[in-house]
Amino acid sequence: MEISLMGFLLAALSGLSLSLIGIAFKLGQSKNVVPLHIATSIGICGMIFFGIQANWTLMKEIPLFIYGLALINALGQIIAMELTKASLKRGPLSPVWCALNLNFLVVIIYAAVVYNETIHFFQILALVSGLLCVLAASNLGNDENEKGKKGSLKDKFLYGFMLIIILFSNSIVFLTIRDLGSRMIPGENATYLGKYLPNIYFILYAMMAIVCGAVVSLQKVKPESTGSLIKLGLMGGVGSIAGLFLLSLCARYPAAFVFTINGMITILAGTLASSFFFGEKRTLAWYLTISFGILAVILANLN
Repeated sequence: MEISLMGFLLAALSGLSLSLIGIAFKLGQSKNVVPLHIATSIGICGMIFFGIQANWTLMKEIPLFIYGLALINALGQIIAMELTKASLKRGPLSPVWCALNLNFLVVIIYAAVVYNETIHFFQILALVSGLLCVLAASNLGNDENEKGKKGSLKDKFLYGFMLIIILFSNSIVFLTIRDLGSRMIPGENATYLGKYLPNIYFILYAMMAIVCGAVVSLQKVKPESTGSLIKLGLMGGVGSIAGLFLLSLCARYPAAFVFTINGMITILAGTLASSFFFGEKRTLAWYLTISFGILAVILANLN
């Protein structure tokens, strides 16, 4: 694996930027700024960013099924964000953040089933490590319930199940990108993502902003203040766009190196911030959750 200082810095800065999303989730708890607010803000920022780059003359060429995929992605985000809100009430940020960032495991399985791609040895180990991460995370729910009793095995199972649903729901957008990056346009020697990338990303972000915004509006969830909503929304939105932009600058560096560093920093920055700034307890289950999460990232990117 080629090691480049510039590649390391760009990938690390991308990971730090993406970790701002998780920090915004956690900060929003005390200000009634829910994950759906953050998701809506990310959608708006992404819509603006890719809207500037989009070739609007190509919009009429984009088939309707891509809009359908964008809607499915938005619905997946609603499920992921609602369960993120519920999970943060039951436990700390770290397990939720790991679940949100292990989406590549679902993509590995999808590529094997749909495209008959071989899952090599290290990817199998990555899948096992991801499973162990969730199992360890299931022990990080609140130790005591509202009656002061220790959390039962049923509670841990439910918490772990919620994390798995978060993982799968948040993976839908990556499955879409993987699919459109491989699906050829009929009669052309190009994939949909290769030809329409800014336009497709604009559609994905716009649908996310519209659908998530509509749902949170119907829920009538009022943040503590408009200022809090704007600040935390911008934190999540800028973190997402900056993370993707910095990652795009790493294209000339080995993918295994870039995505390993990026994934490790994203998980570490979010979880360490939760520990040092929000008082999250570092128990054995916490260390195991983080360790297995990072190990899964490393193994998935080994050849």
